[in-house]
Amino acid sequence: MNASTRLSACVIARNEERTLERCLKSLAFADEIVVIDAGSHDRTVEIARRFTSKVIVHAWQGFARQRNVGLENCGGEWVFFLDADEEASAELGQRLKKIAFGNAAAHPNCYSIKRDEFFLGRQLRYGPGNPSFQWRFFKRNGVRFEGEVHEFPRFEGPIGLIADAAIAHWPSLGIDRFLVKLNHYTTLEALDRFAQGQRTTLFHATGTFFTTFLKNGIRYGGLWNGKEGFVLTLLESFSRVVRHLKLWVFWQVHEGRLKIDLGMRLPQPGSATPPAKAELERPVWKSE
Repeated sequence: MNASTRLSACVIARNEERTLERCLKSLAFADEIVVIDAGSHDRTVEIARRFTSKVIVHAWQGFARQRNVGLENCGGEWVFFLDADEEASAELGQRLKKIAFGNAAAHPNCYSIKRDEFFLGRQLRYGPGNPSFQWRFFKRNGVRFEGEVHEFPRFEGPIGLIADAAIAHWPSLGIDRFLVKLNHYTTLEALDRFAQGQRTTLFHATGTFFTTFLKNGIRYGGLWNGKEGFVLTLLESFSRVVRHLKLWVFWQVHEGRLKIDLGMRLPQPGSATPPAKAELERPVWKSE
């Protein structure tokens, strides 16, 4: 490790030319930026090389493997993960630098950071998981990511919280881009549930649209975000239906009821288990 490199920032990217420049500009506070590209067909690599010489092209092998490749190529004692459709505030950059240049032994292995959600250019004040907290800042030698479909960080000890500085999440620049990501993530989510042995029915898939709309829109207040919130609640509800339909199709193919080529190999049902509750509900670290 270069003695002058204390804080590395890592971005996992694939076809992110619309949002990557804003993301990388917000990482100017880091000692180095590492971009792991999964084989983009647009200008992602070209844009990344304007900000850093450490652009590693690595064929997609799942989020966990991509993040671990990032860890392996980062030289800093601390690593901050930022997605290509996110932006780090200047205040957050200062907080992370203060931690990175302090006494490492006086800090936990992981910090969970507040994330503000935006949709169609508007910040969302209400809705499920808004704001959310994301596990993004790690001691490089204290974490590894696991999981074939959804990545999960493995580390020891409690977590630290950063709630007074935030990541801004811009999930899309329009409905078209949102739907592209919806298709990708619903496949990952359906594969994850299939690997855990979860099942669904067409009846459940139909009903989940209405239950999700009521839960996200009314119970969690997503409709209070105005017309943008109404559109997002519709899309979230549609996303749940798509996830259930994909899961249903996976089981039909696996059991021989459907003879179609999915273009992928399905995992073995029951081969994956969700993270233990103790892993998700970490105690919050408190400084002495």
